[in-house]
Amino acid sequence: MKKIISISILLVMLSACSSNEGVQIDKKQVVDSTISLNDEQIKNAGIEEGKPTLKSIGLLIQANGKIEIPPQNKTIIAAQFGGFIKSVKVLDGMLVQKGQTLFTLEDPVLIELQQDYIEVNGNLEFLNAELDRQTSLVRQEAGSLKSYQYAKSTYNAALAKKNGLKAKLAMAGLSLVKLNAGTIQSEIPVIAPFSGVVTKLALSVGSYAEPKDHLMEIIDLKHAHAEVIVFEKDLKYLKIGQKVNLALTDNNEIITAKVFLIGKEIAQDRTVLVHCHLDKENSTIAPGSYFKATIHTGTTSQYCVPSEAIVELNSRNVVFIPVKKGAKTSFIPAEVSILTTENEWTAFEFKAKKYNYSQQLVINGAYDILSTFLLKAEE
Repeated sequence: MKKIISISILLVMLSACSSNEGVQIDKKQVVDSTISLNDEQIKNAGIEEGKPTLKSIGLLIQANGKIEIPPQNKTIIAAQFGGFIKSVKVLDGMLVQKGQTLFTLEDPVLIELQQDYIEVNGNLEFLNAELDRQTSLVRQEAGSLKSYQYAKSTYNAALAKKNGLKAKLAMAGLSLVKLNAGTIQSEIPVIAPFSGVVTKLALSVGSYAEPKDHLMEIIDLKHAHAEVIVFEKDLKYLKIGQKVNLALTDNNEIITAKVFLIGKEIAQDRTVLVHCHLDKENSTIAPGSYFKATIHTGTTSQYCVPSEAIVELNSRNVVFIPVKKGAKTSFIPAEVSILTTENEWTAFEFKAKKYNYSQQLVINGAYDILSTFLLKAEE
């Protein structure tokens, strides 16, 4: 009640002063203006001045970010050698297991590769026997060295071709067991390299898939992590292992994490990427989900003022700097950044370098001055 009465008295007195002086302030420019009060007005409003106090306070850093998946836990699925899509076994968002067939394809080129492999594999047995025969003849001095060298080079060339074809066919996902048994596979399965969720599905039955085409992506949600975007000015407070609370924007869930890695590159917008590991693996979080992060940096010494000394003026947090001018005192709004609040004390930083913590500012009565600003803006 005392606060309300003091504000009312001040507003009446200032309203009269304003009507006499004819002062008008544009609402948009109110944060750049000043208010001048005489000693009687200051006393009636209960305005008190003081300097910021250095206190030990738990510093919290507020930031934004989104859920990401490490590069090693997501993979793009493509047709290694190209081919026509024969069938699709999965849907977008489906959970798949390692080794599960994702889709099948067919292509004459793959059939030719299998034919070449079977032919080389069959011929290799004959070439190996011929090499053994030539080796035996040379040892008995009954054969020519030239024939032995030719047999050896022919066998090594065939073996190299077999190994090359074997590697290609393995990349294509073909069964070498069936091939070694002489069975040619016309439909080639493409399998999941690890367990995860199918996303970005971009294929249809009957279409031709080029090797460069990204047909789908598989992500392992168990290894989701948080990428927090922190301003450069807050870097000095960050350490590995600090606790982080993540509030997802699409629900009320709070997830806990810890700072794992602090980026070294400062972006053009003067921010740094901070990598945080979740305390518990959570396979229900969708990659790309946005969140608000609160980083607990621990207790630090910061310059503080009573929380009521900081008010919001024109959507900006400000404190009022008193400047004595003859019989009156002008109150200049100085924009500040709030670092954290604890036990009715607020740690802050000045936005403008011209202000410092050794200056006097209003520690009691800031709301009275704010009300005067708003009244003056309405004139």
